[in-house]
Amino acid sequence: MFCVRSTLAATLFAATAAAQEPAPPPPPPPPPDTTPFRSGQWAMQFGGGLNLATLGLLKFTGPARAWLVDLAVDGGHQHSTIHATSPTDTTLSSYSSHATVTLRLGRRFYRARSGRVVTFQTLGVLGGFRHSAGSGFGGGGSTNGWSAGAFGEIGAAVLVGSKLSVGGTAGASFTYARSVSRSSTGRQVLWSYQGNAPAVRFVTTIYF
Repeated sequence: MFCVRSTLAATLFAATAAAQEPAPPPPPPPPPDTTPFRSGQWAMQFGGGLNLATLGLLKFTGPARAWLVDLAVDGGHQHSTIHATSPTDTTLSSYSSHATVTLRLGRRFYRARSGRVVTFQTLGVLGGFRHSAGSGFGGGGSTNGWSAGAFGEIGAAVLVGSKLSVGGTAGASFTYARSVSRSSTGRQVLWSYQGNAPAVRFVTTIYF
């Protein structure tokens, strides 16, 4: 009988002590700048603006950092024909075309915001090639040139799912350019400096 009472008292004491022990603290909240990205992750970025299309690759080196390689293409062509009947029946034609290819290499920094929104900043260097040609009623010619400089941009994106985000960017760039023009009147060499802001683009990114 004494053994049973001792066992029952020990059980009640252990249960009371366990009930009086404080509950473990809740886990700490995630840092405010936590993003869903991971080191070693790849992504493909598609962008577009006025007469501009871009295709880029992102290589993440951490949850909030990535390298960006971006190719932008801009171009256009126009052809005109004039048919005159006075004083004689005459047909005149002219055309103009241009194409620009720009390659950018930069470092991107991400920060998580409320909900599924992330913001980012990108800083880097760029280089490009430009070609234009035309022929008019008074003659024609062509121009070839290259450019080099630096750029920066800010942007935001909404994570639609674990593999897709949509957003936009606004950027600025400063470039030095050199071009050579050839026409029936001779050859000309032009050097120039140029700043461009703001360059607004819509971007869609697919994550792998």
